Amino acid sequence: MRGTMKKILIVEDDSDFQDIYQLYLQGESFQVLTALNGKEAMAILEKETPSLIILDLIMPVMDGEEFYVWLRAQEKWRSIPVIIASVNDKMPQRVIDLGGIAGSLKKPFEIDALIEKIRANLN
Repeated sequence: MRGTMKKILIVEDDSDFQDIYQLYLQGESFQVLTALNGKEAMAILEKETPSLIILDLIMPVMDGEEFYVWLRAQEKWRSIPVIIASVNDKMPQRVIDLGGIAGSLKKPFEIDALIEKIRANLN
């Protein structure tokens, strides 16, 4: 059964948000991978291919915008759906121009709204 679990990569520098996402997503039978910034997410992608990515935009080291631009340039991972979850409700122009955002949520949001967007993108 574990082999059929969909993997979700959470790229979020706030450990409280990470914990909340992880708790609820595991409760929904998703396997959860976590990264504190875009650089850590890149390292995870070298070993794992998630079904979906939840991406914060404002992070240290490598922010969500930089990571998204990098991700969309990679043939192997460019088709992974990405949900932007950020306190910033204005999407960066480079992200808009690249397209392919599977959804966005402004923090704080109801966890049910996130689960709904995830299910819509994975079904």
